[in-house]
Amino acid sequence: MGTGIRTSRRQARDHAEYWSQPQAGALTYVALGDSAGVGVGVDDPQHGYVGLLAQRLAEATAQPVRTVNLCVSGARARDVLDKQMPQLDALAAPDFVTCVVGGNDVAWSPIFRPHEFGHTMHAIAARLPQGSVMGFVPHFMHWPYTGRARRANLGIAAAATANGHAIADLHAATTRLSIAGYLRTFAGDLFHPNELGHALWADALWDPLSHRATAAG
Repeated sequence: MGTGIRTSRRQARDHAEYWSQPQAGALTYVALGDSAGVGVGVDDPQHGYVGLLAQRLAEATAQPVRTVNLCVSGARARDVLDKQMPQLDALAAPDFVTCVVGGNDVAWSPIFRPHEFGHTMHAIAARLPQGSVMGFVPHFMHWPYTGRARRANLGIAAAATANGHAIADLHAATTRLSIAGYLRTFAGDLFHPNELGHALWADALWDPLSHRATAAG
């Protein structure tokens, strides 16, 4: 466990440096979120769900894709609103946007307040480009986090629906696995997804994202 945590911290630092390097491309994909978006859980940031989605977008559109990864390890919904959204606002209109946040709100808040979380998600959704993809919080396997995750996802669903965004059901994708199967998707820190987990997340996000990729291709 201690080794897993140290590895995650190293990955968070190294991957943030990787994503900070400028990229070029005919199309732009912007990712907002937390450490999973940074790619923590895998040694190669391109094997995180953001990197996997960028590769799929390039293949589906037959065009080079510039990835602007605004995700920050430890980010909660409020951090996305206050720190990442202004960076998104400063960009020219991106072609694809994903926003996956809430896991840290669920896991690390001493008291989880669904109303406040939902209000923040509505504020985020109102500023996202039309047709963005918002991801649900994945399955948390034990009390009280299972209930927190469900309430968080109700807030995400309401925010996405009210603002015309697509939903990626990471919760269903992880809930349908057996306990043993789900545990095989975790990195050594037992919190972040490993390569199998990131591929699972990418599959769930690709389902709604692929429709925009088809239109852009």
